[in-house]
Amino acid sequence: MPESIVLIVSGNASVRQSLKELVESKGLHAAVFSTLQALLDSEVPQSRSCLVFQPENDTLDDPVQQARLATACSGVRGVLITERGNVSMAVQALKAGIRDVVQKPYGDRDLLGLIEKVLEGDLTV
Repeated sequence: MPESIVLIVSGNASVRQSLKELVESKGLHAAVFSTLQALLDSEVPQSRSCLVFQPENDTLDDPVQQARLATACSGVRGVLITERGNVSMAVQALKAGIRDVVQKPYGDRDLLGLIEKVLEGDLTV
């Protein structure tokens, strides 16, 4: 069975690093990317994976970014992290294929539990 991997995408290097450390503290493998396009261009296998995405500028208004998110979510389940989330953004994310939206501040245990549920396939839209 392929190894589970958490695909972390954020334009903020400190966010990427802290999420990577959090995920790896639970014994999971992580791969980090600064953009959705970098993820899409990678050779990282997406089977048994979970995308953890924090959009730049905390928005999904850019149609190009929406398309990239939809493409990324076509092969993987995802979790969106937002600071100033709103209903419109959550709807855009869910339409793109994100499985759940988490607003900052979030508890590390809560986020890890959500990631594990995604990896186990326990979340449905």
